[in-house]
Amino acid sequence: MMQTDGTGSTQAQPSTAMGAVIAVAVVPVLFVGACLAVPYTLGARWLRSRGEYKLRMLMKSRGRLIAWAEFVRTMREQGGTCIEEKFSPKGPWRFWWSPEDVQRESPHEIIDWFTMRKGRQHEAFVHWCRARYTSADGGSAVLVDAARVPRREIYALWAECRSDTAKAKWVEVAPPEILPHKVGK
Repeated sequence: MMQTDGTGSTQAQPSTAMGAVIAVAVVPVLFVGACLAVPYTLGARWLRSRGEYKLRMLMKSRGRLIAWAEFVRTMREQGGTCIEEKFSPKGPWRFWWSPEDVQRESPHEIIDWFTMRKGRQHEAFVHWCRARYTSADGGSAVLVDAARVPRREIYALWAECRSDTAKAKWVEVAPPEILPHKVGK
């Protein structure tokens, strides 16, 4: 912003000049940050997809992997529960199928995922669900191979399971890995 003194000449205000200097100095920092963030994000995604692939292959070797089409047919015919392990609102997700009614079997209250992921109060359900159903070593649920399934198909099945007349149920659970860490552990 320009200001005129009594003689009619104009001068830049000090705050405007300082803001321009800071803005020019910040641009290279933002550029370097973007150059570092892109490879980091790509690397993190690759590691995550590699981990999910290894889990799928482990579950397949243990006879605990089901294809999406077979999973949908089984849910519609036999019922059971789809356990959705949700790592964040935008994914990644894991889907597990159990022939049991998890809501009925659970000794713990089942709450919404957003509250559950904040931990502490409802941590018991998260750990119970992992131990009983979704643990790679001792769980009883079957991992659903949904790696290439379009989101609209997943949401359609989710909506179908929300109906009161559906044989199958749907439970969202926060994996123990995303719960807040306890102090001192």
